[in-house]
Amino acid sequence: MQQDTALDVLASALHPVGTAVMITDARPEIGSARIAYVNPAWEQLTGYAAAEAVGRTPGLLHGPETSAEVLAHLRASLRASGAAQDETTHYRRDGTPFLMAVAISPLHLAGEAADHYLILQWDVSACREEQARNRKLEALNRLQWQVTTAWGLDVEQLRQRVAEAAREVTRADWAVVEEAEGPEVVYRAAAGTAEGQRGQRLPMSDSASGLAFRTGEPVLIRDAEGDEWAEITTRMRELGYRSGVLVPLVQDGRTYGVLKVYAARAEHFDAWDQSLLGLASGVLAANLHKAAEHASAERRRALLLDALPALISYVDSDLRYQEINAAYEAFYGLRREQFLGHRLSEILEPGDFERLQPYLDAVLRGEAVSYQQEAPSSEAEPRLYQGEYLPHHGQDGEVLGFYTIVRDVTEQHEAQTDYLTGLRNRRKFEREGGLQIAQVQRYGKALSLVMIDLDHFKAINDHRGHQAGDQILEGVARLLQEDIREADLAGRWGGEEFVLLLPETPLSGALEMAERLRGHVEAHDFGVTERVTASFGAAQARSDDTLESLQARADEALYRAKEAGRNRVSE
Repeated sequence: MQQDTALDVLASALHPVGTAVMITDARPEIGSARIAYVNPAWEQLTGYAAAEAVGRTPGLLHGPETSAEVLAHLRASLRASGAAQDETTHYRRDGTPFLMAVAISPLHLAGEAADHYLILQWDVSACREEQARNRKLEALNRLQWQVTTAWGLDVEQLRQRVAEAAREVTRADWAVVEEAEGPEVVYRAAAGTAEGQRGQRLPMSDSASGLAFRTGEPVLIRDAEGDEWAEITTRMRELGYRSGVLVPLVQDGRTYGVLKVYAARAEHFDAWDQSLLGLASGVLAANLHKAAEHASAERRRALLLDALPALISYVDSDLRYQEINAAYEAFYGLRREQFLGHRLSEILEPGDFERLQPYLDAVLRGEAVSYQQEAPSSEAEPRLYQGEYLPHHGQDGEVLGFYTIVRDVTEQHEAQTDYLTGLRNRRKFEREGGLQIAQVQRYGKALSLVMIDLDHFKAINDHRGHQAGDQILEGVARLLQEDIREADLAGRWGGEEFVLLLPETPLSGALEMAERLRGHVEAHDFGVTERVTASFGAAQARSDDTLESLQARADEALYRAKEAGRNRVSE
C-alpha cells in the first residue's frame, strides 16, 4: 500500500475517535516534524482548525510555561526507543494554558523504517489539580502527626523532626531550622542536601534569613535570579538554589529564628507552602519556648493545625476520633479528651450522623469524598459547611481510617448566589453548566436549556415600583425551585431573565417542563393586580455545543416566543 493511501486510511479510522490525535511526519531533525493530520477531537481540545495546523510543527501549542526539560525528554526518548510520553503545559489557540499529557508512537506506513509519528494528547489539568489538592490535604494532616508526635522529644530532636517534615511536605531539596545568636543565625537542624551544614552561621544583615528575622514576616522567593532579591540571596544563588520559603519562628512576640526550605528550581513554591510553613514555624517556636520555660504539658499539646480556620481530624476505621485540632473543641464546646476514642455517633447529633453516613461508607471503601451541608449556628441563619474526607491506606491497601477537613464556606457560597432570589448567579451557573456540557460531549447524554423572560416586566416595575418587582422575581424563583428536579440547575441570568439546565432531558421533556412552569407562573398570585406571565425558549445540546452556543439557541427560541405574542413556549 502506498504511504499516502495508508495515511488516508489511518486518518479515516481516527476521525471519530474521542481522544485528541495528531500525526506528524518523521523528519530526522527532531523538532522540525510537520503535522500531517489532526482529528476533530484535537481541534476541539486546542481550538485550532485542521487547516491551521497541518503543515506546521507541534510547537504551535508551546508557550512560556512549556517545559524545555520535558521537550528534551521526549526527544531523547524518541531517539532511544522511537516512542515517548510525558506531560507539560501547552496553549490553546486563544492563549489559555492547560496541562497536556502526550504519548508518541512510531508509524511504519511505507516500509520498515518509521515514517510518521502517532501522537495522542489529553487535557489532564483537572486530574492533576485534584491530585495536588488531595496531596496537600494529606500533607497538612501528615505534618500535624509528624510534629505533634515529637512533643516528647528533646529540643534538638524536635528541630530535626520539623526540618524533615517541612522538606517532605513541600518537596524541597533541603530544609533548615535556624536560631538567632547575636548578630547571626545558626543552622540548628538541617535535612536533605543541607544535612551536612548543621552549625553553619549567616549574618543577620544582607541575608534572606535576616530579612525574615528582622521583619517577623514570611519571605517567599519564587526566583532568586530576580532583581528583587539581588542583594540578599547571594549565598542562596552560590549554592545553586533558585526558590525558597523562609518563615520566622515567633512565640509570644519573640522571634527565635527562621525555618526555611529551598529548591534548585525556580517557582517551586507557592503561597500555600508559605502558609503551611507558617503553621509549622508556630509549632516549633512554641516548643522551643516551652522547652526553655518548662511549660506545662497542657500548653505543650498545642497542635500544628490549631491556627487553621477549619475542623481537621483523623478518624479510624471504627469511626472513632484519634486526633482533632482546636477548631473541633471550639465548634462543639467539648475538650479534646471528650473526642479521642469516641465514635462519631457519640459526638454528632443523630440526624447529622445519618446524613453523613453515605459519605462515611464511601471513604471507608477507599473513595475520596467531598460534600456540602447546612448546619445550625449561634447566628440567626444556618451556616454552609464543605467537608472533605481523604482515606488513609495501609501498606496492603486496606483503609485504616481517614482524614477530614471541614470549612465554613457560607460567604463563598453567597458570593455565587443571587442576592434577591437565592438562585445561582450567572457566574456560578456558567461554571456548573460548563461541566454539564462536558458530560454531553464525553458521554452523549441528553441535556436541554430553557431561557425564561417575564413579559412586560419593565412596565410592572415602572407602575408598581421596584419593591413589587422584587416580590415577583422572588415568587418566580420559588416556583422554579418547587417544579424542577434535584439534578436540574436554576439560575438568574440577569434582570427579569431566568435560566434552567436540565440534565438527562431531551428537547421534548424540556418543552413539557417549560409549559408546566408557564402555566404555574400565569396562575400564581404575585400580590399585584397586573397579570404576570412569562415566555420560554428551549434548546437541546448538540455534541459540538458550548454553554454559550446552547444558550444562544435557547435565546433565539425565546425571541420567537416573544414575537409570537408572549406567554408561550418556543423551540
